[in-house]
This record gives sequence, structure tokens and C-alpha cells, in this order.
Amino acid sequence: MESPDDDARIDPTVIDAIGALGNERRLEILFALADREWERQTNGHVMSFTDLYDAVDVDSTSQFSYHLKRLVGQFVAETPEGYRLTYAGDKIVRAVRSGLYESTPTFEAVDVDGTCPLCRESTLVADSSDERFVVRCAACDETLLVDSFPRSQAASRSPSEIAESFGSRIWSSSVAVQGGVCSECYGSVDATVETLERDELTLHTLVSTCRECRMVTHLPLEVPVAFHPATVGFLWRHGISILETPLWELFGYFTADDWTTDVRSLSPLEARFEITLEDERLVLEMDDELTVTPVSDGDSHDLPAGE
Repeated sequence: MESPDDDARIDPTVIDAIGALGNERRLEILFALADREWERQTNGHVMSFTDLYDAVDVDSTSQFSYHLKRLVGQFVAETPEGYRLTYAGDKIVRAVRSGLYESTPTFEAVDVDGTCPLCRESTLVADSSDERFVVRCAACDETLLVDSFPRSQAASRSPSEIAESFGSRIWSSSVAVQGGVCSECYGSVDATVETLERDELTLHTLVSTCRECRMVTHLPLEVPVAFHPATVGFLWRHGISILETPLWELFGYFTADDWTTDVRSLSPLEARFEITLEDERLVLEMDDELTVTPVSDGDSHDLPAGE
């Protein structure tokens, strides 16, 4: 396992690459390539040296060549046909255009649906704090969810639309994480289960950490169960659409009397989940590989082993 000191030893080529971006002309080159892709609606579109030179406000070809050379490799790919953005170059342009390097505006707090798992009051509020998106309970003042809040997510959206967009974004990220893929850099993630005791309530959290960028994601252990096809169909029959239900609304479902989570062992992980709605029962189990298996169908019939 890497030590914290490993982070201090940054590859000099990385420092050099980041330093290459500290110039207006070089950013103009990246934007010119990106603009041509947008105009042609084609990823990886190639521009000739002459076309690229004409698109950038620079005094001479020698000066342009110098700046272009500083970008080739990490941010611009040189091909026999010309030049195009690399993945890193594309990400830089999108980061600048989306306002990643600018402060995120606040928005007026807005009521959202859902029940607080701690006080059981239906008084959830979506708000912003220190450039973070927050869902909290107005009754007990408990913070239930915190997520990063990029400036672009606030653009052209009302407070209610911002909250709705986070519902979709969190689900898309959780699908990636459940597949072992980091939602930020697409590296591999490792998962562990943590237990939290709060006011006679036991909560189990799936903590996923990216091996590459070290992004950490916390989700209720019940989320992989909720996404299992058997659960999706079961809940659908009872009027609940998982992908249209934000995570903060599911907090109330996961801690209600009709959903039972029984973690029998953390190492190795052995957990059993029982959902009962309108006298219909679904039972599922989760193993140490986070594999979810139904052990009874929605009609409360036990399933043969292996189904």
C-alpha cells in the first residue's frame, strides 16, 4: 500500500505539463481545436498546422510553433494529418468552459420529498453550503447528504431543478461505483462496509475508494440491493420507480419498518435484506463480493438455491 509520502513525489513531467497551461496562447490553441470539433460535431477532429495557426491570435509562425510544441504530447496529439486534442486537452477545455475554476453560486433552500431516517419527520431541505450541495432535515438539523457542487450544475437551473439534477447525478455516479468504476477518473475502486450507530439506529455504509484519484464515495449498503432487477421490479409494482427516486428519499425507505437490513457479519460480509409491501415480501442476500441474490420472490415464495 502506498504511504502518504508517495503523494509528495509528484512526477516532474506532470509539473511541467501543468506549467505549460499557464499561457493564454496555449489555451487559445486548445480552444481552437475544441471549437473545430464542436463545429464539425466530431470528436478527435484534426486541424492542419495552417488552419490552427490562423485560428489563434499570435504574431508569427515561430512563436506559434513554440507554444504548440509545449502542448504536444500531454494535451495535443500530432498526427500525419495535423493536430487534435488528447483526452487531457479535452478535459482542460471542458473544465474551463464549465466554470470549474470559478466559484459556485449559492441557491435558495428548497423543500424536497423524503423522510429523515433519524427523527422520521418529512422536513427535508436541499441547500448549498461552502460550494457543496447539502440535504438536511429542518426538524432535527441533521445533515443527510453532502456532495460536490460544480458551477455548471447551477447554470440555467432553478433551485428545484438543481436539486432534481443532483438526484440524477448521484444515481449515475452510484451505478459506476457499483460496477467498480470511479465516477471521477474511471479508475478501479475498492469497497468496504462501515457501521454507524445513531440514536438506536444502526446504519451500514458502503465506502468506495478509487485506487487512482482516491475519490471516496459513501452510499447506504442498501443501494446495490435497491438496484437489483428483482428489487426494481418489486418496487415498481408498488408504485416506486428507483431511478426517479432521489437517494435522500430512499433514506426513509431503507430505515422504515417495511425494509429490514440484517448484517450478520462484516468480515466476511453476510447481509440479509427483507422488503415487505402490501403483504408482499422480497428477501435478498449480499455476500463479501457485494453480490446480491434473491432468496424469495415478490410473492413470498422461497427460491431454489442458485436462482
